[in-house]
Amino acid sequence: MKPSLTSRLARTLLILIVVTTVISMFILEVFVDDVEDTILELELKAEATYFTAQLQEGHFQPIKTAQLEVVFLPDGDPETLLPEYFRGRQLPLSEEIEVGETTLLIHGEQLLEPDGKLFLAQDITIMENREALVQLVLIGVAGFMLLIGIFVARAGAGYLVRPFKKLTREVLSTTPGSSMQQITTDFRDQEFCEIAEAFNRFLSELEHHIEREKSFVKLASHELRTPLAVMSGALNVLEQRQSLSSADQKTLTRIRRAMQTMRDDTEVLLELARRETSEGDTRTIMLQDVIQNTIDDLENGYPEHAGRITFHNNSPGLRTKTHPALIRMLLRNLLQNALRHTHKEVDISVVGNTITVRDFGTGLPPKIAEHLNITKGPSSVSSRAGEFSNTTFGLLIVRLVCERLGWELDITQSDNEGTEFVIHVHNLA
Repeated sequence: MKPSLTSRLARTLLILIVVTTVISMFILEVFVDDVEDTILELELKAEATYFTAQLQEGHFQPIKTAQLEVVFLPDGDPETLLPEYFRGRQLPLSEEIEVGETTLLIHGEQLLEPDGKLFLAQDITIMENREALVQLVLIGVAGFMLLIGIFVARAGAGYLVRPFKKLTREVLSTTPGSSMQQITTDFRDQEFCEIAEAFNRFLSELEHHIEREKSFVKLASHELRTPLAVMSGALNVLEQRQSLSSADQKTLTRIRRAMQTMRDDTEVLLELARRETSEGDTRTIMLQDVIQNTIDDLENGYPEHAGRITFHNNSPGLRTKTHPALIRMLLRNLLQNALRHTHKEVDISVVGNTITVRDFGTGLPPKIAEHLNITKGPSSVSSRAGEFSNTTFGLLIVRLVCERLGWELDITQSDNEGTEFVIHVHNLA
């Protein structure tokens, strides 16, 4: 599952807060260390310069106060005269040492006039204790800032993403059709307004495209009815004259069959073009009756198919509330496809709420079988451009009708032993 924009933004804000806190603590630690270095490098060196001048003038006296100790060891005197923490050290030196619970900054120099060693020690125990207290306070402050940061990150992310969520909800609630409600553009930020306006322009263009497509299909289908009616009348006239030979009668039968197929296809186009079918078109129908009527029509219209369809029904009472014309289209095209691609029998069976049609031909090409499957329901069906370019018209009708009815279409077998279509019927009555 992909992370949401809110969680990503909250995590980013929290990381920024953590990084800022860590950098602030690091800078403060560097500042405290710099204070120690300043004492060591500047103050003690200044003190050493002052006491060196006193030694040269002969006014030097060893000093030991609560914070400062100054000792001079002339050359030749033993180091045992020095405090233990000055002994055995290489000069010059400047460093921090621990003596028990006391922290000292010590500084030592080798003098040439007078000859000897000058040592200074600065007690910084109080400052070190303060530094430890400051560090504890900083840790507490950092923890508190992190807690505040978590709250601020979540609240800030929610506030920043709120317009995104509103825009997303409105986009998701848009249902494709010839009349689509446009999303609001009353956002506070200009960028969201521009996105909403661009999406509304897209919806307007899509509405016009759908309307043009529906108008074209309807007009084309209606225009085809006129020549079909003329051809049907002409065929009736030829039959009534009874002057045709046996061979002409067979030709006339083929023409009438092709004309009937064309009429059926025209009706399919008209019905599918009406995407917003009214509730008045739905009826409760018995699937067994529709299937049997479809088989009878195929066998009567195509004598070569007579006796090739075997019907098994284990759910004689199966009913569904839907559009009868669409059911007839679906079954007719599915059975016709099976009959055309095999010279053997075709089995159709009803078990539970599924309709299974099986032939014993050579199977469908893998790509067509993959494109025809509908297993996620109509709301998630998305036909990609060109995916039906090599699909037969009959199978395309089967797919489109299943989408329209909200039924699931699954091809459970498609190989050199045949093809099996399984349709899961919904809207049961």
